Amino acid sequence: MNSFYNPVAIYFGQESVQACAEQVRKQGSLFSRVLILTRGGGVDRNELLAPLIDALEGKHTTVLEVTLNNPDIADIYKLLQSVDDFDYQMIIAIGGGSVMDAAKALSALQHAQIQSPADVREYITNEMYANKPSLAPWIGIPTTSGTGSEVTCWATVWDEERGCKYSVSDKRLFADAALILPELTITMPLRLSVATALDAMCHATEAYWSVHSNPISRAYALQAIERIREALPRLKENPNDLDSREKLSLGSVLAGLAFSNTKTTACHSISYPLTLLHGIDHGIAASLSLAVVLKHNYATLIEPHKLLRAFGAEDADGVQRFLKSVYAAYGLSDSLKAYGVAEQDIETIVAHAYTKGRMDNNPAAITPEELNLMLASLL
Repeated sequence: MNSFYNPVAIYFGQESVQACAEQVRKQGSLFSRVLILTRGGGVDRNELLAPLIDALEGKHTTVLEVTLNNPDIADIYKLLQSVDDFDYQMIIAIGGGSVMDAAKALSALQHAQIQSPADVREYITNEMYANKPSLAPWIGIPTTSGTGSEVTCWATVWDEERGCKYSVSDKRLFADAALILPELTITMPLRLSVATALDAMCHATEAYWSVHSNPISRAYALQAIERIREALPRLKENPNDLDSREKLSLGSVLAGLAFSNTKTTACHSISYPLTLLHGIDHGIAASLSLAVVLKHNYATLIEPHKLLRAFGAEDADGVQRFLKSVYAAYGLSDSLKAYGVAEQDIETIVAHAYTKGRMDNNPAAITPEELNLMLASLL
């Protein structure tokens, strides 16, 4: 496949805030009610965002703090209830991937007949939102540098009760605009900074080898990996270094553009039960299997030398050494045992690791027996 599509208007850096505000002002002439979702902490009052907030003058706005991680169907149900009396026409999401997932879910499920979390599950799994004539537009302003959600058209919603995750996916869920301000990421805790950066690195790598890979997604992927590889070690030395934050933010959005056309593959599919069943940070969980999946996929790769060069490596073992160096620098472990995974847990993880649209998006099929051996090698 050699086509690429992404309609999101991207504004990067402080100098672009005014231009983004102008887009909001023009688009806002069509809407009178705006829902602002934030990560909390008064981020919507950050002086950097003043021009954009000023562009909403005269609008009826409601600010809702979304202080959750990996939103579950029960969380989405509660959010829908909390905004039931506010008929929003536009959403502005300021926060990490969970805030943006919530924005997309609220857009897709608005006006649905939802009376319980079970209704949320049914609406999402049956893709009932696809029948809606329109979805509320949204604007993404990330405060983390890893999810790329501001430039993708799907949201992840977890289902803890059933031990799985779902995707809300519709091309109408691409954001109208994404405003990337690296300064907003400086207050991230260091562990979250590295976890989200590793997530973005996985997004890029998996986009490079996905069965839906194309020349443009591969170009974005390589640029993303290079920037993240350069910035991650430096961030440890100075978490407030704006140059490192800019590289990570740019790397994240480039990775987002890459996998917006390809989706993720085996690493993410394997990560879901690691996060859901064992509480491993999503980005770390995805990265733990990156090197072993790379080795498994290697014979299928298009121009593998370019991928290795982006990692600053000569072979797949060099990629593994780079990842180990990152884990060591930030006091993380590359062993599943350190995260509470025991040998007897592997069978359950394997049983939950075959997410449709992710594992079957991997260029080389992975049998349950092969996955069992891969996970055993990570204990």
